[in-house]
Amino acid sequence: MTDTLGIKHFYPSLICDDFLTNWKRLPNRRNFTWVFNSQGSETLPNLTMIQTPNGIWHLSAQVSLPKMLFGHNARLPNQAEQLEGLKMISEYVENNTRLPFDYVKASVYLIHYAKDICFDTESEVWKMVERLSKRRIKPLRKNFYEDSTIYFTSKAKTKQIRIYPKLQEVLSRKYRKAEAVKMAKGVLRIEDCFLKKSAIDSLVKKYQLPDNTPGSLLNEAVSDYEISEVLEKLNFFELLANGKTTLDILKEHFPARKAMNLCGFLQMVYENGEDFYKDESHGFSKHSYLLDVKNCRKAKLW
Repeated sequence: MTDTLGIKHFYPSLICDDFLTNWKRLPNRRNFTWVFNSQGSETLPNLTMIQTPNGIWHLSAQVSLPKMLFGHNARLPNQAEQLEGLKMISEYVENNTRLPFDYVKASVYLIHYAKDICFDTESEVWKMVERLSKRRIKPLRKNFYEDSTIYFTSKAKTKQIRIYPKLQEVLSRKYRKAEAVKMAKGVLRIEDCFLKKSAIDSLVKKYQLPDNTPGSLLNEAVSDYEISEVLEKLNFFELLANGKTTLDILKEHFPARKAMNLCGFLQMVYENGEDFYKDESHGFSKHSYLLDVKNCRKAKLW
C-alpha cells in the first residue's frame, strides 16, 4: 500500500492570504515560498505554499499516511484507511489556510508504495538484505548504506527503490512506540518511490490511469503491480526459496575456481562501484570487467 504521499492544489488567486503570517518564509528561493510544520510533528502534514512568476499559487501537503493515522509507520494502511487519511489531510490544510483543498481533485506529486514481507526471525531479514545487496536493477544505480539499507535510484533522482529491515529503522528513532517495535519485528520493508512529476506522469501512462489524482494512484492494484515488478527484477522469491549464497549460485554455472573469482569480482563491484575498473590502481582491464559482467548475467546475479 502507501506510506508517504504528497498532493497539491493550484489557485489563480487567494481568497485570503493572512494565514501566511503564521507560516515561515523561506529566503533565497527562486519563487516566493512559505512552509508550515516543515520541521514540526511528523504525524501531521508538512505544508508548502509557492507563488510562481505567472501569479499561480501552489499549495502542497506531504505526510506519511501511516504515521498520521497510527502514530508510526510500522503498519501500512489498507484502502479504507488511506481514504480516511486523505480526508484528514484535506481537513488539516483547510483548517490552517481557510482555502478549499479537496483531496478528490488534488494532484499527486509524490508517492511511496510500500510492502512488508514478514520473516520468522530478525536474522532471516538480515540474511535477505545481504543477498539482495548483490542484485542490480538496471538502469538504476545501487547504494548499500551502512550494510542495512539498499537504494536503487534513477540518474535524474525521480524514482527510488528502498529495501531495509523495519525493526532497525524503528529502533533508531528517539521516541518509539511499543506497538511499532512489536509490529516491526521480522519485517523487511520494500518501498517503490515516485519522487517527481515526471515519474508520476510515467506511472499514469504505464497503467493507463485516468489522471494523477489520489483516486487513481492510491490504488491497491497499482501498488501491488509495482512492488511485484520490483521483486521480480530482484529474483526475490528465488532467493527466498533456496536461500543460496552468491557462491552457491555461481558454482551451479561455473567450475569452483571460476565461481570464486566471480564472487570476488562482485565483491569489488560492491565495495568500489560499477566503474571500479576505470581506477588503474586496481589493475583490472575493461575487457575482463565486461567478460565477468557477462558471466554474472548468465548466473542472474547482474
